[in-house]
Amino acid sequence: MGSLKQPAESLAELAVYTLKHAFYSLGAGDGVLVPFVMADSDSEGRVLHRFDAGTRDHAKERAHEWLDGADPAIARYAFAWDGRITIDEIRWDAVFVEAGDRVLPNGVVLCQRYEAGCDTEDVNVAVGEPMLIDKPLSRLRAG
Repeated sequence: MGSLKQPAESLAELAVYTLKHAFYSLGAGDGVLVPFVMADSDSEGRVLHRFDAGTRDHAKERAHEWLDGADPAIARYAFAWDGRITIDEIRWDAVFVEAGDRVLPNGVVLCQRYEAGCDTEDVNVAVGEPMLIDKPLSRLRAG
């Protein structure tokens, strides 16, 4: 299992980085997060790809299609979008990140709940810590 330590650490770093980037991007604009993918490759480094497609569902579909046909040079990805999650019968706004790797069979889905800030300087305020909510198959897995 030692050979998987580096890919797991790199995937975790990308997932957390992307979650933070998405959360701050949400507050920096007009309160709408354009779904995006952060992709890491040896040839290009870390590159951001946005998927502005009219509706959130269509943008997610386009991002998934892009990932399903991703260049083999991409080692890992993190896909971010804004949505809602229900926890203990309370519905929250949340930023989500699905991240996966070519080496690891499973990825992660993280979410960060948030609520509107009380003043104009804090557009959105994080609620609690980021949560791991799923471990889906990586979209980059071999085979």
